[in-house]
Amino acid sequence: MFVKRYIVGKAKIDTRCNVDPAVFNTTTPVCNYSDPHAGARWYCEKADNISCNTSGYHAKHSTTSSVKLLKDGEEKLFGRGLNGVKKSISGSPSKINVISGLDPLVNRTRCMPGLPTPQISGFYAGGVWNSLVCHNRHFSNQSEWRKCLKGKTLHFMGDSTIRQWYEHFVKILNLTDSPLPDAIHQTGPLLARDTVNNITVKDRSHGPPLRCGWTRTFHLQYVANVIDEIEGGPNDVVGITLWAHFTTYPVGMYRERMEAIRAAIQRLHQRSPQTLVVIKSANTRTGNELVAGDWLALQMDLVMREMFEGMKVVLVDAWEMTTAQQWHKDVIHPASDIIIQELEYLCSFICPS
Repeated sequence: MFVKRYIVGKAKIDTRCNVDPAVFNTTTPVCNYSDPHAGARWYCEKADNISCNTSGYHAKHSTTSSVKLLKDGEEKLFGRGLNGVKKSISGSPSKINVISGLDPLVNRTRCMPGLPTPQISGFYAGGVWNSLVCHNRHFSNQSEWRKCLKGKTLHFMGDSTIRQWYEHFVKILNLTDSPLPDAIHQTGPLLARDTVNNITVKDRSHGPPLRCGWTRTFHLQYVANVIDEIEGGPNDVVGITLWAHFTTYPVGMYRERMEAIRAAIQRLHQRSPQTLVVIKSANTRTGNELVAGDWLALQMDLVMREMFEGMKVVLVDAWEMTTAQQWHKDVIHPASDIIIQELEYLCSFICPS
């Protein structure tokens, strides 16, 4: 459950919010904040004597409802650890002999939007990601990153896993971080610049549902609407990811949101075909398998890949890049060395070798 809070004098007035008003189980009037253009459904209980148009604050409800998610006996399938979730594979032989063959990295094509992503999209060697999609680049120093991104404006939007891109670029490029005074870092909007090299990086969270601390409701814009506000051009990069906050909802709701984003990208490419659009996939994580498990994320990720197949966009396959590595545990926010590999792959399309 989510909350919209109004501040009236010294009083705090909270109303419950969610994607379906039926979950409120009350006869209280409801404010409809749904946006069909953005493929979004959102409702909040109406506060007494306060207009639905009044701005407020959004946050996740502080208490978790005790909803019974499993039928009797099913809890055995979701025991402690990985029982029932991940199983070891037994059999004979216990060893696999690898013989040398053709070098898979020979004759890779130049990185460009619209390339198909194979089921196995790459592999690590010495901690470095080698893409099987195209000839991805690697950067050895800050000046190489700056040369690649000089004159570029990067518009990132989605959840905290793409905010990691923003945070790492701020560190790599030593950007000046200038968030809005009333914006929180968790949701943005965030802005960082290098005025000498004319590099701008922006980040903002997608609209609700969004599990976060108190943030101004007018800062929470739906991704499709944000894309429609971008003029675009050869120096603009639009990066998008939506997944982590949608695993508790039906896949159909996620599909509606992504269909609206797909249409917005098509409109962007109509007015500015040279704009580079990048979709970051979900990544593996740990968590309650019934509300935040990899299986749920994978269902949405498959929908996303189907949605953008054949379009002139770039897919950063974070799912493969986190599945293939074995030196870190699965976490919702991958370690810095993995994020750097994602950014190097991203920049392989911004400034291909």
